[in-house]
Amino acid sequence: MPRRIDAEARTAAIAEASLRVLERDGLSGLSVRGVAAEAGIAAASLRRAFATQHALREYCLQLIENRVIARVMALEVTGRALVDELLLQLLPLDKERRLELVAQVQLGVLSLTDSELRPAAVRLSDGVARASHAAIQILTEAGQFHRGRDPEYEAQRLRALLDGIAMNGLWSGELKTASPMLSMLARHLDELAEP
Repeated sequence: MPRRIDAEARTAAIAEASLRVLERDGLSGLSVRGVAAEAGIAAASLRRAFATQHALREYCLQLIENRVIARVMALEVTGRALVDELLLQLLPLDKERRLELVAQVQLGVLSLTDSELRPAAVRLSDGVARASHAAIQILTEAGQFHRGRDPEYEAQRLRALLDGIAMNGLWSGELKTASPMLSMLARHLDELAEP
């Protein structure tokens, strides 16, 4: 028997269940029945929280953004250590971050043909660009970014590297294979201090 929970908790449970369904079953599995079963609630409760599939999909993207922001805001380091930790929040290095990235990719692909979903997907993607720019700014302030380098170009290059590492992490499927990719990221950040 599905349990009764308040509206806010129900919405959060539905969104979390949606991310798990997206990771496990892909977009084709993101149905009212499938998500309700995963969340342990009645399908009618899901429909009350999200009247349309679009609303549910958009909320999933917002949830991913909120989770990443919360992790970043909780960081208590500065300088290069902050850059390292900031960028690691965007990579699929544990179950939670892998789940987020799989859902983001699934919904991002859908947004290519769903103009209503596109703004939410673009906003989430823009967050990665903002993180890349923030990383360059932090490195600059810490004296670890060579003044002869173009900050805008380097932020874009860092973004491309992060995207590549993230996709490699999804395809490899195992955290133990992440070490070479993380070493590549660390080396890239080291080189930004050089001419």
